[in-house]
Amino acid sequence: MSKGLAINRQWVLILNNGLVVVDWGEGVFQDIITGEFLNNVSLVGCHKILDQELEWLKRTANIAGFDEAQVYVQGLPEHTKKNLD
Repeated sequence: MSKGLAINRQWVLILNNGLVVVDWGEGVFQDIITGEFLNNVSLVGCHKILDQELEWLKRTANIAGFDEAQVYVQGLPEHTKKNLD
């Protein structure tokens, strides 16, 4: 089993502009390569990540590994949310 944070594969997307992102829900997206949180993401033309794309990410050390259900990532910064008062 690979080490790292396990993310369900259905939440890992390739955007139309080529960015690889995690869809955390509620309009929150994170670039897997840079760790940057993105605003105003268009899902037009995006697709769920494919095996060959995951192989490339693994070869380039941008992910720790993957299997049929999960993508394993390391080093993504956490998203901070403001507390409700």
